[in-house]
Amino acid sequence: MSKIKIGIAGNSDSVNQYLHFINEQQHYETVGVFDSTKSENFDSFYGLNPFLDFAKRTDAILFVGQQQLNLTENLISCIKLSKHILLEKFNQLDHYELMGIQKLLKEAGSIFYYSNVAGTNSIYTTARQLINNPSNISAKVHLPYVKTHSENEKYNYLAESVDMVIRSVSSPIAKIKVNRHYIFNQQPDELKIHLLFDNGCVADIVYNLFSKNAINVFTAYQKGKIISADFDLNKVEETRLDMMMENQLSLYNETNSNVTIANKMQVFEKKILYFDALQKDLLNFVDCITNHVSPLVGIEEAINVANVLQQIQYTRHESLV
Repeated sequence: MSKIKIGIAGNSDSVNQYLHFINEQQHYETVGVFDSTKSENFDSFYGLNPFLDFAKRTDAILFVGQQQLNLTENLISCIKLSKHILLEKFNQLDHYELMGIQKLLKEAGSIFYYSNVAGTNSIYTTARQLINNPSNISAKVHLPYVKTHSENEKYNYLAESVDMVIRSVSSPIAKIKVNRHYIFNQQPDELKIHLLFDNGCVADIVYNLFSKNAINVFTAYQKGKIISADFDLNKVEETRLDMMMENQLSLYNETNSNVTIANKMQVFEKKILYFDALQKDLLNFVDCITNHVSPLVGIEEAINVANVLQQIQYTRHESLV
C-alpha cells in the first residue's frame, strides 16, 4: 500500500507536537506544514493561493490547535479537492456549517475525522464497554478559576461531555432544558443541561466555569450496575449488588432499608485499557481511507453535538446567585 501524503496545518507549537507521531507511522509521508494561524500566510502571491497550493500536494490534511483562521473555508477547499481531513478536537463549527460540509463530503467521497476527543480517551473507552442501555447519565465538568481557559478550550470541554452522553445513549433527543447560573460574571458561570431521550433515558450535564477544584466525571446508571469514570484520577469503577446477598431477601424496614442496600453493594475498580489515543486515531484514519470504515468520531457525531450546543445557546433560562 502506498503511503498517505499528509500535511499538517496549525501553529508551530501544535504542529511540532504531532510531527514525531506522524513520522513514526509507516502509513504516512509528511509533505509539509502550513501555519494556518497567521493571516499573512493566506495572502495571494502572484495569483497563487498558498493554502490551496499546500493542499494540492497532499492526500490528507491534519488540522491541529485551536487558533485556526478561515477554518470553514479551508475545510471546504480541502473537500472540493477530494482531500481527507483529520481535525483535532471539536472546533466551533455551527450546525449549518457542518451540514454544508456533510453534503460536500458525500459528493467528494472524502473522510472527515475528529481526532483525540474524549470519546477516544482510554478512560472513557473503558467505561463505554461496560455501558448498556443506561437509564440515567450524569456528567460533571468543573474548571478551576485559578487556571485560565481559552474560549475554545471551554467549548471543547462542553462539546466532549455532550458527545459522550449522546453516544452512550444512542437515541434521539426529545427535550433539552438549560439552567444558567450567573455568579460573578456577565456570562453564566454554570450551566445545568437536562437532556431527555426518546428511549426514556435522562442525562444531566453540569458545566461549572468557576470552581475551586477541577472535576471531570462521567457516571451511567443502568439496571444492575453503576459505571463511573473519573478523568482526573484515571479511574473507572463498576458498582453492583452482591447477587448472593440479594437472594437473601429480608422484610422491608424503612429504618434500615438504605443500610441493607449499601451493605449489598460492591465496588470493583476496572482495569484501564490504556492506549495512545492519537496513535489509535491515526491508524483508524488509514483504515477509513483505504477500507471505507466509518470514523470513530465523524461528521454525523459532530452535527449531533453542534445541534445540542446550538439549542443550549438559544434556550433561555437564567438564575442569579
